[in-house]
Amino acid sequence: MQPLYLCADIGGTRIKTALLTADGQLAGPIFHQDARAALAREALLDHIAACLLAPVQAAPGKRPCGVRLAMPGPCDYDAGICKIEGLGKYAALYNVDLCAALGRRLAPALGSAAAGLRLQNDVAAFALGELRFGCAQGCARGLFVCIGTGCGSAFTLGSALAPEGTPGMPPGGYLYPLPLRGKRVDDWVSRRGLQTLSAQTLGEALDGLALAQRAGDGDAGAQAVWRDFGTLLAEALTPALDAYRPQLCCLGGQVTASAPLFLAPLADACRARGIALACTQDTSLRAMQGTLPA
Repeated sequence: MQPLYLCADIGGTRIKTALLTADGQLAGPIFHQDARAALAREALLDHIAACLLAPVQAAPGKRPCGVRLAMPGPCDYDAGICKIEGLGKYAALYNVDLCAALGRRLAPALGSAAAGLRLQNDVAAFALGELRFGCAQGCARGLFVCIGTGCGSAFTLGSALAPEGTPGMPPGGYLYPLPLRGKRVDDWVSRRGLQTLSAQTLGEALDGLALAQRAGDGDAGAQAVWRDFGTLLAEALTPALDAYRPQLCCLGGQVTASAPLFLAPLADACRARGIALACTQDTSLRAMQGTLPA
């Protein structure tokens, strides 16, 4: 029997958890729960641990041999220490040793498996999941971008993440802090960016779901917001496309469900450069798969 891993994609809005086999197959459903990322430290740790245990409690006969978390940064991933601050999420976990704090909470239910808890950057895990199990299999050079509460990015070279200093890759593989129209990429290519654009055009700050519903109902203003968002996305990624010359540009995150409303400018930019463009259907599954031992 394949060994099982308890895997999680910890986002700013939702926490997704599931049991996966070592070869990336789901051994049960994916559980979706509110992140409650603004809670105080102890309550937040208790909540994350409860989210993690949901797949195990739903399948008492299945015992994981380890725990793998895809976690937004910044973190010291090797040490398992959260370094998030000033991002409006998980601020209470700053400088917390997540491996130790969550391991203690999970140990009564998981035993020695709780000591095998490991962290991976969420977008890096998404990229590795696509390389091993998804659309990027066999891709020599890839650019992966997740659009959610912020704009996460990862660059791959061969079957691994591109090492620091790889020509054409920004420091750390991070696109989010780069300048774009007087702000940062993160301020435009994100949920915040959609809210800013909708406030400018419609007079109210709307998220992607509300904008997609309005656009689908024929609201010209909402459709214009999506077109502006697509233009900003293309402007944000084009320098990386030119500098890194990936074979594939792959987008993830909930906003990709609305890709037909905004993707045209980036599709044109990729087509002009001979770069394949893909949108992931289940970013969380790919991120969880990417945390598994290679």
